[in-house]
Amino acid sequence: MSQRRPNLDLFIFVDALGWRIAEEHGFLNDLLPLRKKCDTVFGYSSTCDPTILTGLDPVEHGHFSCFIKAHEERPFANLASLGWLPEKVAGHHRLRGKLSQWLGNKLGYTGYFQLYSVPFQYLAHLDYTEKRDIYEPGGILGGQETIFEDWKRSDRSWMRSDWRRPDADNLAEVRAAVTEGEIELGYLFTSGLDALMHRVGTQSKKVGQWLEDFARQLTEIHDIASERYEQVHLHLFSDHGMTDTVNGSDMMKRWQKLGHRFGHDYVAVWDSTMVRFWFDGNTALETEARTWLDAQPEGNVISDEQLDEWGCLFPDRRYGDLFYVLEPGTLFTPSFMNQGWVTAMHGFDPAHEDSPGCWLSNSDTPEAAAVTRLQDIHSVMKAAAQNSAHPARSPVSVQADILTPCSQLLSPKQSA
Repeated sequence: MSQRRPNLDLFIFVDALGWRIAEEHGFLNDLLPLRKKCDTVFGYSSTCDPTILTGLDPVEHGHFSCFIKAHEERPFANLASLGWLPEKVAGHHRLRGKLSQWLGNKLGYTGYFQLYSVPFQYLAHLDYTEKRDIYEPGGILGGQETIFEDWKRSDRSWMRSDWRRPDADNLAEVRAAVTEGEIELGYLFTSGLDALMHRVGTQSKKVGQWLEDFARQLTEIHDIASERYEQVHLHLFSDHGMTDTVNGSDMMKRWQKLGHRFGHDYVAVWDSTMVRFWFDGNTALETEARTWLDAQPEGNVISDEQLDEWGCLFPDRRYGDLFYVLEPGTLFTPSFMNQGWVTAMHGFDPAHEDSPGCWLSNSDTPEAAAVTRLQDIHSVMKAAAQNSAHPARSPVSVQADILTPCSQLLSPKQSA
């Protein structure tokens, strides 16, 4: 065997692996003994992922949600002609998937693009935010670089998974690169757990089976790497947690019955767990809508002060003039994202016990030890690119006394 390379830093992204879920399953306790709750940001993956890649708050990098009110650019104007289709046909996931793929290619979008279940008659009044691949140069709306620009400038060989490919392909690619000793930095992207829990919830046996299988594959990759590298630093993290849905809200239909005209009096986006309104200066309607929302029992209007605290108060109001978020475990049915029921969801109050992601590591470098929120992960990835030998710390060995019991780390349950 050829001489071993100095070290490997492998960053493993597991979409929706919440802190609660990781600890309940004892996920990779032995391999990754440094374990922390990682506070998320308000919103969905479209908010969280750019935050991880840049280390910045949403108001700085510019990403929050997929759909916004259209202004000069109206990319979906021609789709209004399909508004006559029956709701069940127009919103069917297969039709929407094929149409999204065709339209994304036609419009030249390189980022994640999906029309979801937005009614065709409303799409003419909406625009889309993630038109460019956020993992590639120029993809961040605020113009900032992602961590991969730092990796490109480093003297370390590296690889990054393709978010479009299945988890099995990405795992196989990382395994092959580690087996050959080809990389010193790696970013493994997986989304299968998120998709699974949306279908079956967090308590299904299938979730435990997925975690067991994934743990086995990561352990094998670690063992292979240990034979080819002097040091193997593994950092596993997620963007947010997942909450089982127990209540549905038909608020969208109730609002529509009030008779206000979409596209004329107002524009709104009904995400899975929140609704965002634009009123174009119609203060009377905004006041009426705020009063109406305050009277609805399923959630709460979000104040500007709260949005500012969460780093999501955009001065230009591009993501909405008025926000309303549902209580954890409640889902809009229907919404612009789904026509019917989804077994588990995220995008609630970041302070709720199910919302935080996790940070699991075998390395206690100063940067890794300081991770408490999504923004901090960027610093660990940046330090890995700058320090080819990591002289400060080595991967930690498994010691029972450094593990903090889950009961001491979970915050009390809070309402959204």
